[in-house]
Amino acid sequence: MSISHTQIETVRELGAFERTIDLYMHRNPVQFSLVAEIDRKVCEQTLARALKQVQGQHPLLRVSVDRRSAQAQYRWAEGPISIETATEGTPWQAVVAGEQTRPIAPEPGPLMRTILIPAETGSVIVLTFAHQITDGTGGMRVVSDLVAALDGDEESDRRTPGQDAPPSQEALLQAVDAAMPPAGPPQDELMNPPGELTLFSGRTPHVSALALQHGLTTRLVARCRAEGMSVHAALCAAASTVFHRAGRARVRVLSPVDLRRAAGLPDAVANRFAGARTLSEASQAEDFWKLAQHHHQALEDQRTPGVLKAGSLALSQQPPTTPEEAEAMMTAVTAADIQITNLGVVEAPAHGRARLTALWGPAQTTQLAGEHVLGVATCGGRLRMTELTHDPMPALLPDMATVLAQQCTEPGAPSS
Repeated sequence: MSISHTQIETVRELGAFERTIDLYMHRNPVQFSLVAEIDRKVCEQTLARALKQVQGQHPLLRVSVDRRSAQAQYRWAEGPISIETATEGTPWQAVVAGEQTRPIAPEPGPLMRTILIPAETGSVIVLTFAHQITDGTGGMRVVSDLVAALDGDEESDRRTPGQDAPPSQEALLQAVDAAMPPAGPPQDELMNPPGELTLFSGRTPHVSALALQHGLTTRLVARCRAEGMSVHAALCAAASTVFHRAGRARVRVLSPVDLRRAAGLPDAVANRFAGARTLSEASQAEDFWKLAQHHHQALEDQRTPGVLKAGSLALSQQPPTTPEEAEAMMTAVTAADIQITNLGVVEAPAHGRARLTALWGPAQTTQLAGEHVLGVATCGGRLRMTELTHDPMPALLPDMATVLAQQCTEPGAPSS
């Protein structure tokens, strides 16, 4: 097959943050999966047709990464998004675990693949993205557009964004009108011990998943609203409480911050996030809502547009230039006892024949020793948690659910 001129053209250079991720990924694959359960049986041909439509809407779903230049570049990739079909009834947890053992190569692209799992009354679609091209929120945009495309949504047919790739987040943050903090965010010495990398060997991670009941999800949302805080802060507090009860004196929680919401960046299938870490001491686990408020305020301090812009500027001025430098940076700024990525409330098109009935993820590993990576999404009125680790902690998710249930027994009643 001949390659057209446009398919070998450079799309654009990777931005500083994208380059950091890509350099880290030279030796440490980082890719995440989203699991979409839909109430319609889909065949591979129908899925391929819908994926082609979605691929046409989002430029970074049709690129590769060329590392041969001095600066890594996105180039157009000519191929379709690959599809594999698993045996009917295969547990999606096993598929997600397997996806972490097969790195997505930077070339020839595209940097996304799918696995279709036929189910008794519907279909499960596992979408896996290389982290150079998007984050969990961008991946959710793909899920939503895919459900619409499976439905033959005429409106989605008419959505034809430009053929230009979305700008890097650095380019967008430069234009954000925000006062820069005078001396940058305060550094907590207890945050500083870096993580330790484990050599990627293709080991299969342990996958845990748990969905809160509809009633508990409703009570949790109501109680957090009454307490004046986010559900995410309550999840941070629940995870910290479980770790403290297991004997950890200090617990660090890493929370990716969505820059679309925090800094008003335009929505796109692209990387639009920064990392924020919060720390708790064992003594704080005695008062759950006070601990949750502590996480909430610490995250609020780190997600102001000025702080986010300052962090982006610092990376742009001194980006890593080798895999070793990227690894040193990533292990320093992402070391944590648990990472919690919360996609919030997910609503995909519900009209027509295809309806998203559940969403799980983002599910990933990052090759840091002892990591627990937790993906959270609320769909159909139920909050769902998916954890990946190589060092399983007995009953982490059930214990978190128990803590939340105990703290939400009186709907909407603020603590005294």
